[in-house]
Amino acid sequence: MRTPGNLAYHELLGLQVRVVDLRSGSTMAMGRVVWETRNTFTILSGKGRRLTIPKHNKRFFFKLCGADVAVDGDSIVFRPEERTGRIDP
Repeated sequence: MRTPGNLAYHELLGLQVRVVDLRSGSTMAMGRVVWETRNTFTILSGKGRRLTIPKHNKRFFFKLCGADVAVDGDSIVFRPEERTGRIDP
């Protein structure tokens, strides 16, 4: 079960996300996560465009149960199948 405390260890595909660049503090993109690799997310924006966003130096705010959950991109630079296997029982 996904909770704000363990979200970084779960599947992130399909979640709404807002991406903030840590250097400038500005919002880079908003949309739904449609693909993930070790270093990037592909986000389908509200305008129907697919944006490939690097995880490094970004903060991702995922919508979960009506709340924004912040995840530091540098902490999830793993292949998705490696990241989801890291959760403690």
